[in-house]
Amino acid sequence: MTRTLGRCAGAAPLAATFARLRGVAPAAAVTAAEAALDVALAPTLASPWAAVVWRGSRLTNTGFPVEFSWSSRDPALRWTAEASGPESEPHERLGAAQALLGRLGAEIEVPGWLRPRPGHALRFGAWAGGRHDGREDRYKLYVETAGDGPAPVLLPDPVARVLPGRVAWRMAGIDGSGVELYARLAHPEGWEVERLFAACGLDPAPVVRLARRLRGGAGRERLLPGTAGLSLALRGGRVVAAGLFVHASPIVGSDVVARATLGAIARSEGWPTVLYEALAGGEGGGPVRHGIIGFGVDREGAGWMQVGLRPC
Repeated sequence: MTRTLGRCAGAAPLAATFARLRGVAPAAAVTAAEAALDVALAPTLASPWAAVVWRGSRLTNTGFPVEFSWSSRDPALRWTAEASGPESEPHERLGAAQALLGRLGAEIEVPGWLRPRPGHALRFGAWAGGRHDGREDRYKLYVETAGDGPAPVLLPDPVARVLPGRVAWRMAGIDGSGVELYARLAHPEGWEVERLFAACGLDPAPVVRLARRLRGGAGRERLLPGTAGLSLALRGGRVVAAGLFVHASPIVGSDVVARATLGAIARSEGWPTVLYEALAGGEGGGPVRHGIIGFGVDREGAGWMQVGLRPC
């Protein structure tokens, strides 16, 4: 990245992240990710609100407009970013994100059921995301839902029938292969998660196992404390993967503890950690913060984990 406004108030944390990635990831993937983020952040950096462009985002709790993520499912470099400056209204950001992805070569259409309804307030509107593995570049559009949400439109009947009443749909992710739905679920119980995943045709055992590992094996009366996120990935009218999402700090503690806990889980599952370690700050650690931890299972019964990492 070429513009710097100081540590945690500019692009210096991004530059540090890419410097670490260049030592562990394919050069083509790093180059593609850096170039895509230059394009993605251009509207933010051109904002007339220059004083807050690096701390005015709703994407992260620090206001930083970019988040990286590590996934056990593949070694791609993943990022999510704002598509417009902090001065833009939430209802303007969907069009801005679509235009941004178009400039990156990804034309993503938004179905009518996902477009915001008049009169419904939005918090963030939309974000853009990218994945780069050195062979191809893939992009995703994240759209905030409002109103009744997409469940009546997309979910198979067996899944819709067992959804807990506490589910509130928040967002959908669209790419070239399908859609992923994201919801808020208060106080998920183990039995209802097992029933829901089974209705999706998925084995809930890896999800329960990973939840217990994150909690240190403590407490079987409730799968997770507090509120969690739920994700359902759909392809061709069926759920092909599902997962739960939690904020890192309440469940695994500080960034130092999170790094040790997540690293231990990854190693026990046989997942490579070199990319995670680079995103988490390298050997000496750093100001990188853990965001959302996701874990779930795919159609083949394989468990997975994903961790959001904020450069600053």
